Amino acid sequence: MSFFKSLFAKKQPVPTRVLNNASELQVKDIFKFGDSFALPQAMRKEQLQVTDVNTLEFKHEHYAQIVAQGSGSQMVYISFPNNPQKLVKFSLLLARNDVEALFDMDAFSEIFEQPGHARLTPLTKNHSYADMIADQYIQQDFMSTGYFHRADYRNTAPPQYNEDKHGQEFEYYSLQGGQETRFIDIFIFENGDTDVYLSFLRPANEIAELWAKDE
Repeated sequence: MSFFKSLFAKKQPVPTRVLNNASELQVKDIFKFGDSFALPQAMRKEQLQVTDVNTLEFKHEHYAQIVAQGSGSQMVYISFPNNPQKLVKFSLLLARNDVEALFDMDAFSEIFEQPGHARLTPLTKNHSYADMIADQYIQQDFMSTGYFHRADYRNTAPPQYNEDKHGQEFEYYSLQGGQETRFIDIFIFENGDTDVYLSFLRPANEIAELWAKDE
């Protein structure tokens, strides 16, 4: 009798994946920012879906870069570099016209000149990203080497350069401002493509809600 009971018993549902932290987000997961005025309009109260999970690799660390998009075309980038406060880095990719509107281009070009001691003062705060902009930036990184991987290596080491699936090499430049919480991050890739991000560190709870994708 027990055999037949077990044979015809209802199948137990598979446990649903539960998200406890933004660092656990995977492709197709959804999250929502809170209404903090510390967030720029492109993020505040916005609901976004994860489209990619990449990996940024440097000499002494590697960490995930989560790419997400809401109802508009603006992409939001979330990464998790090591820092004592365990703050999350939120970033927006700047278009060339944004860079030209925010910074003097002669001063901006000094970032790429040795010895890498550039100081940058924004031309204006009358911009949609004003809440992310520091009053002044001081250069921290000059021509640091790293690798960009279009893959998720949160639970394993990225493949090394002599392996088949090594990442795309880049030169990294960064400037810091606003009590060491606001940044300009610049990646120059082997093919000459250049990505300029406006970034800032914020507590993980700026993301108010998390939903795992349907399994």
